[in-house]
This record gives sequence, structure tokens and C-alpha cells, in this order.
Amino acid sequence: MTHFRPISLCNVLYKIASKLFNSALLAKQGWRLLQHPSSLVCRVLKAKYFPQTSFLDSAIPGNASFIWRSICAAKGVLTRGLRWQVGNGEKIKIWKDKWLPSPHTYKIVSPNKILDVEATVDNLLCRDDMRWNIDLVHQIFLPHEVEVILSIPLSQRKPKDVLI
Repeated sequence: MTHFRPISLCNVLYKIASKLFNSALLAKQGWRLLQHPSSLVCRVLKAKYFPQTSFLDSAIPGNASFIWRSICAAKGVLTRGLRWQVGNGEKIKIWKDKWLPSPHTYKIVSPNKILDVEATVDNLLCRDDMRWNIDLVHQIFLPHEVEVILSIPLSQRKPKDVLI
């Protein structure tokens, strides 16, 4: 018969909590790289590890430091919680990125019939006066997605798209 040992259970729970806490702290460092690209830390890491791409698309080279490996290991925690806020729509891929303000998946589920797979949200806009191209949106998306898309406010100032 196995005896219940509260100390060993506490040790297991402590190890699990430590891993989750560490992942959250490392993901926060990744968030800082996204939000403060002009910081010294970001500029140094970008120059060394991802000079031609973004932090989210970066890889881990064989000679990467422990810090870089750790931050990249927590990238999954960060990406699960990220979504795009529509500005000018130039960075957001319609079918690949999370950008809908709906809590289910934040992604488009409509089949792609008309536009390229790599098409960006700015293809759905009338760029002159920054409004949705309503006819095109109705033509491409399912009715529930049309409603959600048309509810996204657009700014006349054409701000950049932002990860939130």
C-alpha cells in the first residue's frame, strides 16, 4: 500500500508552478521586444538573432545564448494570447492571423475563394477614405464574420497595425 506523502506532492506542485511562472516572465520579455523595438536590449538581440525578420518569426541558431533560447521557448505562451488590432491593415494576413474581435478563435473561418492566401486586411479597405469595402466583405466572408468585420472601427489617420 502506498502512503500519501504531502511533502513530495508539494515538491511536484512547486516545480509545476515554477515552470509556469518562469514561462510567464520570459513571455513578458518577448512582449517587451515587440512593444519596445527601439530599446537597447531589443536592438542588440535583433542585430544578433533576427536581423532580417521579426521576433515572432525568428529562429534559434545553434550558437544562441541561454537567454535567447529561454525567451524563444516562451514564444508559444506569447503567441497564444496575441491578436492584431486593425490600423491600416498592411501587416495583417486575412486568413493566417488573429484579428477578429470575437473571443472564439480571433481568426477567419470562411473559405478563401477570391483573394490570395497571403492577402492582407488592407485589400478589404477603401483606402482613400478608410472604410470597409462592404461589397467585397459580403462577397468573401460568412454572414457572422461580415457582421464582426464591419463592426471594427477604422481611423482616418491610418495608424499602423498593432499586436495586442
